[in-house]
This record gives sequence, C-alpha cells and structure tokens, in this order.
Amino acid sequence: MEMNASAPVAARGRPKSSKKRKQIFKAAVDLFLENGFDGTSMDEVAIRAGVSKQTVYSHFKSKEDLFTHCICEKCVSYELSEEFLDMEVPVAQMLRNIGHKFSNLLLSEEAIRIKRLLCFSAEQSPQLGEMFYQAGPRHMIDLLAVYLEKQTALGRLSIPDYRTAACQFLYMIHGEAHFCELMNVASRPGKKEIERYVDDCVDMFLRAHRPD
Repeated sequence: MEMNASAPVAARGRPKSSKKRKQIFKAAVDLFLENGFDGTSMDEVAIRAGVSKQTVYSHFKSKEDLFTHCICEKCVSYELSEEFLDMEVPVAQMLRNIGHKFSNLLLSEEAIRIKRLLCFSAEQSPQLGEMFYQAGPRHMIDLLAVYLEKQTALGRLSIPDYRTAACQFLYMIHGEAHFCELMNVASRPGKKEIERYVDDCVDMFLRAHRPD
C-alpha cells in the first residue's frame, strides 16, 4: 500500500531558512485561527512573520499550500509521521505511543479551534475541509495503514483490511474527550481518564487483530 501522494512533501532545490519557515508557520496558524482561511492573506502572513512576501512564496506556492503544510507540520510536531514509526519497537508499545500522541494532538487548543472553524465554514467553503482532510486525517490513516500492513506481513498482527483497521483505531481514539472539547462541554474527562481510555483502545484493537 502506497502513502497518500497528495500529502505535502519537503520541497526540493536550494535549502530554505529553517528559522524563517518556522516564523511563517507560526504566523499562518495564528492568522488562520484568528481570521479564518478566507480572511487571511499571504501579505498578512508575511507581515506577522516579519519576512517579505517574496520569502513566503519562496517556501509556499499558495495560501492553500501553506494551509496544508501547517496541518502536516502539526502532525510532525507530535511525532506523528513516518520517521517516528519504528518497526522494531513492540507493536503494543508503538500503538500506545501513536494513540497517546494522536490523542494529545486532537485535544490541543489549535486542533480544536481549527476543527470548529472548519465546521463553521463547511457549507460555504467545502474545499477547505477537503484540504484539511487530505493533509490531516487521510494522511494519518494512510500512514497507520502502511504500518499495520508491514506488521501483518511480519506475522505480528492479523489484519485483512489495513485501511479499515487504521480508521477504526484512529477514530476510536477520538472518544468522549474529543467530543467534549470540541463542543466545550464542562464535564469533560480528565487527563488520567483519557490516558486510561487510550490504553484500553489499544488493548481492544490488539485483541481483535491477534495473530492466529
């Protein structure tokens, strides 16, 4: 199974300034959350980042490109990318690592705010939801599906449909806590409850896919 080809990849060519790139990312995320996608311009991103507009475009070809890279960068910051999936780490431990990091990402303030923004904009700007899905959820599903396929080939898991299993695992991790955060429900689960819930999800998943 191949990784999702639509997910952004590092640009080839002459190396870019890592510091300026981080400045652009931070400025873009702040502005997207403050003003929404349509209310944010590349000019504003350049001003907030303290760089020239030309510098912004040297890193990102469009506002859409910048938005999708921001989503991918958020996943990387939580160690949810291919480079952090170690095939030699026991499956149970690796899935717990993925589960807890994914849960922390889902419950982060930025993730909750961007999802609220997307829900609000869904009817008027469906392309925004599509960009988010491709760069975030679908990329995570494809990433985990490849991992599960490799572990099944090694005889450590028994999974007939890798993508379905990846969806089941990731959306099981969402749980009650994510809904409560998204809806701003006061009586939300605490940190210990969330950690225990994630561990239980991993145990359930492993029982369902234990090799014969």
